[in-house]
Amino acid sequence: MAQQMSPQQQNFLARQNLLTTGIAMVKRLAPVSGGLGSTLKIPLQRMGIMTGVLLQFEVPITIADGPAVYSSRGPWNLAQTVSYQDFAGVQRTRTNGYQLWAAQSMKQGDALGASPAMAQGPTLNYDTNIVNGPTADGNATLYFSLYVPMAYDPNGDLTGAVMTQTNVGEHFINVNLSNALVNADPWIAPFVSGTVTLQAGASVTVEAYQHYIQPQNMGPENLPILDLSTIYGFEGGFQTTANIAAGMDTFINYPNNRSIFSTLIDFENGNAFTANGADLRQITVIANSNTNFKEMSPRYVREMMRNLMNADLPNGSYYLGSRRQPIMTQLYANVQARMSVTSVGSSGAIQMVSQFEVQYPSGAPLPGITVAA
Repeated sequence: MAQQMSPQQQNFLARQNLLTTGIAMVKRLAPVSGGLGSTLKIPLQRMGIMTGVLLQFEVPITIADGPAVYSSRGPWNLAQTVSYQDFAGVQRTRTNGYQLWAAQSMKQGDALGASPAMAQGPTLNYDTNIVNGPTADGNATLYFSLYVPMAYDPNGDLTGAVMTQTNVGEHFINVNLSNALVNADPWIAPFVSGTVTLQAGASVTVEAYQHYIQPQNMGPENLPILDLSTIYGFEGGFQTTANIAAGMDTFINYPNNRSIFSTLIDFENGNAFTANGADLRQITVIANSNTNFKEMSPRYVREMMRNLMNADLPNGSYYLGSRRQPIMTQLYANVQARMSVTSVGSSGAIQMVSQFEVQYPSGAPLPGITVAA
């Protein structure tokens, strides 16, 4: 008598069938526009198995009394919040634009959409409108992109992909735009100084590109049910302001009941981000208040980041990867990152902002699929 396959084996075979026979497709959606401070709702289509959405931003601006000075978190921080809500009302990704870009750049091993010019040899930074950050006086257009993932890896691991073959319900992405283009706080606006405004009569425009796989048939052999029943995404923008003082430890709590693939913590110290982590003594990942998983200096963390990305994230960003063996917070009473602070500014914003790359079972029925008893 043939041995019945486990759900994991069935999922693996269905995933391989889908990746092998399914057609990778991209749907260009209608642009959505709005003013500064508004929330742009981007409706998504109901088609195939969605793996991610690329958002392209276009911002016509006027610069006067230049040159304008970019924020270290710009231009991505124009998107103060980016969230994807699925058919069940679950916000799979909800974070800020900068940390969404930074963590995915670390995961991808490349500064996405922002390749630096080479110091020697041919320059790879050709004049394009993929990422364009004007600073000189006059009218110009600011361009940048953000990718909102659903599947962990659209080319090899479909964990988190979204089945959209349904006739009811809606799913969408919300983007909350910053209230202004200039603010002294680097988190709040793309520029920290200068006179930068939207061009007269203009608005911020976002054009979305929905990536999905179209199965050749909707049979169970092509539907990786475990992948489609799992949430994958980024939960971020969590601000910690309490107990940040010189000589003190600040604790960043990890979310419960999650598998954590990465953690990104930004330490804003008096409206600035300190070079080389000089305001921190150590970063420690601990479980149950007494088990130290990792003990790292800021220099160590920054070196590991460079080895992953072959580039440097802006000062004050600390990426703690756990991709080879995810931290499963359901196994511990609590998991925390302890930030040992050595110095703190006397004015301006003082905060730590954290983001977590997570995976967990959705616990909600899939739209459009009926499972036989």
